Amino acid sequence: MDKYYIFRDSLLYNGFSQKPYARYICSPAFDAEYAFSVEKIEEKNYIISNGFSINFWSAVYDKTRDTLKINTSTRKVEINDDLYQKIGELFELLAEQTKTTERFIGFDGETYYFSTTDKNGEIRIGKTWSPPRGSLLDKLVDICNKLYSLKSEDNISSQSEILEEIDKLINDLIKQ
Repeated sequence: MDKYYIFRDSLLYNGFSQKPYARYICSPAFDAEYAFSVEKIEEKNYIISNGFSINFWSAVYDKTRDTLKINTSTRKVEINDDLYQKIGELFELLAEQTKTTERFIGFDGETYYFSTTDKNGEIRIGKTWSPPRGSLLDKLVDICNKLYSLKSEDNISSQSEILEEIDKLINDLIKQ
């Protein structure tokens, strides 16, 4: 099973740095997987988003296919310094609050992974499965999906809205 995740992640991480500033993966049970990484490239800030055309598990283990055909789409969107910093603050807070727990993972739904590099240079990864509606983790997933979907043409207003949502979530997480 480890080889499966290594192979999947190597495709999803294409164009991402080795040490994530902020990285997100959505791994649905039946739909196509997707990910983003927040990157600083030549003094500019970007969200690099990668997604598969079909569900990776199905593509790898479907015995009716002759060859593995997964198309990966990539999008790179420049973001402003404020949003870059705020995303880093959110993921740093998540890394500090991450607790290791064994939890039942369902057969349908979605598994979400959140990665960052902590102050000691260690990569921290948090994981959740289909959080309850309205929970703080659900709000985090919603923000991450908006960051993944961010496009250049709706950049300014969307970035401001997402920045406000991140601010509110950080405050809620601190109060918790």
